[in-house]
Amino acid sequence: MLTILRPRRLAVAVVAMVGAMCVAVLPAAATQQSPPTKAAAHPAAAGPTTDAATGATTPFAIYEAEAGTPTAGAVVRSLTSAPTTQYSSAALEASGHSYVHLDGTGQSVQWTNTTGRPISFLNVRAGIPDSASGGGTTATLDLYVNGVFRQALNLNSLQSWVYEGNGNYNTSDNQNPADGDPRVFWDESHTFVTGAPIPAGATFSLREDSTNSASFYDIDSVDVENPPAPQGQLANSISITSCGAVADNNPTNGAADSQSVDSRAAIQNCIDQAEQQGKILWIPQGTFYVKGTAGLNAQGITIAGAGLWYSTVYRDVPVPNTTPLAALFDLTSCTVRDFHIDANAVSRSTIGGDGGAMDTTGTDWLADGIWTQHTMSGFWASGTGGTVQNSRLTSVWADGINVNNVSLGADTGNNLTVTDNFVRGTGDDAIAINSVNYNTNSDGSKTSYNPMTNVTVSDNTSIAPWGGKGVGIYGGSGHQVKDNYISDTARYIGLGAGRFGVNGSDLLSATVTGNTVVRSGGNAYSQGQPALHIGNGGDGQNVGTVDRVTVTGNTVTDSLYDGIGFSTSTNTLLQDNTVNSPGRNGISISPPFYPAPTGSATITGNTVTGLDPGTSAFVNNSTGFTATLSDNHWPPPAPEGPYGGTPAAVPGTLQAEDYDTGGQGVAYNVTSVNGNANSYRADGVDLDNTSDTGGGYNLGWTGAGQWFRYTVDVATAGTYTLGLRVAAPAAVTGALHLSDASGTNLTGAVDLPATGDWQTWSTLTTRVTLPAGRQVLTLDQDTGGWNINHLAFAASTDTPSTDLAAGRPTSESSHNDVYPSSNVTDGNQNTYWESANNAFPQWVQVDLGSARSASRVVLQLPAAWGARTQTLTLGGGTDATTFTTLKSSAAYAFDPSTGNTVTLTFPATAQRYYRVTVTANNGWPAAQVSAFHIWAA
Repeated sequence: MLTILRPRRLAVAVVAMVGAMCVAVLPAAATQQSPPTKAAAHPAAAGPTTDAATGATTPFAIYEAEAGTPTAGAVVRSLTSAPTTQYSSAALEASGHSYVHLDGTGQSVQWTNTTGRPISFLNVRAGIPDSASGGGTTATLDLYVNGVFRQALNLNSLQSWVYEGNGNYNTSDNQNPADGDPRVFWDESHTFVTGAPIPAGATFSLREDSTNSASFYDIDSVDVENPPAPQGQLANSISITSCGAVADNNPTNGAADSQSVDSRAAIQNCIDQAEQQGKILWIPQGTFYVKGTAGLNAQGITIAGAGLWYSTVYRDVPVPNTTPLAALFDLTSCTVRDFHIDANAVSRSTIGGDGGAMDTTGTDWLADGIWTQHTMSGFWASGTGGTVQNSRLTSVWADGINVNNVSLGADTGNNLTVTDNFVRGTGDDAIAINSVNYNTNSDGSKTSYNPMTNVTVSDNTSIAPWGGKGVGIYGGSGHQVKDNYISDTARYIGLGAGRFGVNGSDLLSATVTGNTVVRSGGNAYSQGQPALHIGNGGDGQNVGTVDRVTVTGNTVTDSLYDGIGFSTSTNTLLQDNTVNSPGRNGISISPPFYPAPTGSATITGNTVTGLDPGTSAFVNNSTGFTATLSDNHWPPPAPEGPYGGTPAAVPGTLQAEDYDTGGQGVAYNVTSVNGNANSYRADGVDLDNTSDTGGGYNLGWTGAGQWFRYTVDVATAGTYTLGLRVAAPAAVTGALHLSDASGTNLTGAVDLPATGDWQTWSTLTTRVTLPAGRQVLTLDQDTGGWNINHLAFAASTDTPSTDLAAGRPTSESSHNDVYPSSNVTDGNQNTYWESANNAFPQWVQVDLGSARSASRVVLQLPAAWGARTQTLTLGGGTDATTFTTLKSSAAYAFDPSTGNTVTLTFPATAQRYYRVTVTANNGWPAAQVSAFHIWAA
């Protein structure tokens, strides 16, 4: 299997646009049918995909535009690094995360027909610009065969281009370009080749000519095939034309033909007759319109067409629409096969005219060979024993295939099968197993449903969902999800096994095996989601049970973020899976925004290759999740080292985001990972874009017990002024401290003032004494509620004449009347601290804010006071509770003839707190100090 590996490091700056093609007038049928091919991986050369081991077997082959040959200045545009915002781009929503951009006359993209058979039918995924006011445009693009013009293809952007700016994030009904942040860049539709089929070995190209009016054309991929002749009317069938249905074969090109006939009543009449007479409902070749807001209802019959290339039922809803829509077909215990469904919907919502294609329930129902486009969902199906197979779903506004236990009033969804289907470009999950526990009714009551059991999702291809997962497993038990190919999710998880929200069923068992997940994961809501995920909380609610999920033999390649992620789940078996070239970590427990406070998994026999620097094969960010590891094949954890390879220089500025490499438990310890600076540090940890001067990132999501290590190179031993650039909405007591490699507290507890907001910055100054040379410092988070941008170390200007205590905060054992301890550092010898009377011992202390080196303390009383002797002890401490004796207890005389001054000298020491304890005073029944000077060593 050939795949294009995701290039890295350079983000796409140009956002491209969208369009769609319409169905041309049908030629005479081809005589040779294309044999089936696997539709899965994207080719590395200019040939189609034919040999993938997983995914659907289809009658067409896919030519990716980026695998073709751009000419005359046409360029390939690719996603070259993981998204740094939560919004979309044309490359992000493209299959292969790449496309070809044409913006000048003569530019083209060309391929060679290497299928070994003729091509008579093309399905093109392409885009052209929106109109200035929204709502789309139309244009043409020319098809050439062997360098000779063959036909003009109609394109439009009427059913694409919605905008998320101005409070519209993750919606799909805003068509106002002024709001900005566009999404839905691609649409696709199909046409027969005019004239002779494109022979094997011939070249074919899409070229912008002077007659093509769009300002640019973006080409994502082309599906090529040689369909069989249309089927004739089946025996024992009633043709809808016999009931008055009228075909209209004018190209729709993104909108209904205003001259078309409404055939809804005629088709429903034929359905009723088929039910009464036990006959098949036949849809002949042509496009038949169902107009208005009503749909079609059928029970217990077969509905068949001449082939999904030939028979179309087109839903035409007046837009803007105010009437909630049921599906085009409401089906109970029916078989449907071999026709195409299309619609004029311009968004997912009611106002955009969107309803589902087929809502299905009952027993032993079958959908086989149905091609659905532009509806809200393809299949919304419940019941027992039903199957969706051999179908195509392209450019669907919401879910492609959603099997559930609620469709059409059912309460059961058991033994359902989804197999050999091709899904591309959905606005929600391409394929979902959706087990609902209950729904809340308008009166507040609840309707409960039976948990789903034994659903099989196998051999499907899910490509480029722009608004959901490739495959989602939401609750129930006994499910088998195997041998599917999933690629290029734009925003979300590629393959997820969990539970949907607060009202979903618990997931009590599932087997996920043999699937291929490529270029998946996404940055919806700036979450950096994994490619494959097991656990609850995948859809915003961290609730419910996910138990006994077996994940074996899957391959995850080029994930945008983590390859495999776990949130809360129990008894998972993760065995013999391969993760290749993940964008972040290979296997991650509790990755960003997917908490796993508890859980358990056996992780054995897995392989991780192609790790980027600074990432890990395995990381467990949870202290409560038990992971049992054995016989895994991946590089050992990287040793701790300075970020970028070079220790930060002291003196100098140390950026908080540049903590050491080595991963969780080595270079850092975090209890949650919520960072959104994934383009800077691949571990996803605790970084935020800063608005502080200089920009870049800050360290955030602080919490007690977390720590980050930094390797530094100190030029000269000594005391340094440490400027902490911090932001805190409210004051934080004991927020942090800095320690050395042995764990010695270098600063004592640092209190942070309120700065007003998370991005309102202030510099707090303290002191730290460091030896010379390379060493590791740890920033310990003792209390959360603050951000830090950088730590600036400057050579201290302290000299023996520096009074370290001047203006510093103080505390005391007690004080009398209006004589608090703050008087001892106010610089005025005539103000003083006096303790409570007759209650020795008493103490007063000065807080220097950090450990600072001193060798002398000077105490004073007011100069005019009479002589007295006080018995004193001097202590020092790095915290406010444990003190070392610096001067033992002794009697010291305060004499007005010497300025009532006492000097205490001691060997130089670095302490944060200096405390004088008084046990006696012969001049007053209390402790007294008017000035407390601490002189630098």
